[in-house]
Amino acid sequence: MGNTHASLDDILAEDMHHWYNKFMRESPSGLITLFELKSILGLQGMNEDANSYVDQVFFTFDMDGDGYIDFVEYIAAISLMLKGEINQKLKWYFKLFDQDGNGKIDKDELETIFTAIQDITRNRDILPEEVVALIFEKIDVEGEGEL
Repeated sequence: MGNTHASLDDILAEDMHHWYNKFMRESPSGLITLFELKSILGLQGMNEDANSYVDQVFFTFDMDGDGYIDFVEYIAAISLMLKGEINQKLKWYFKLFDQDGNGKIDKDELETIFTAIQDITRNRDILPEEVVALIFEKIDVEGEGEL
């Protein structure tokens, strides 16, 4: 009776192989443009806020700023979201939400993001303004109007 348990390296290699095949099926050129990302995700015809949010996601994934997401950037983002440390995830999400890059997230930025997410998911159970007010009530304890 041999060892039937896969090693961690085998599992990681299998995982990487899966993500590589998925990436190459979606983008045989090995590079994904912003337009292709929207097409892959079925995100055409969104409102301006949703469109801006998807653009921000793309540019956050495009770590070298060349206008493409390559496999290394893709796998780094997937790995961060699935397996990253909480501090790494928080930094990534903060960068994603801080649309003007000033190191702060204000109510307008957060509201734009929640409006965009609702447009993308088509889930409008709660108004974005209410979500933002609740977040700022809980987090912005000094009432500065920014996070």
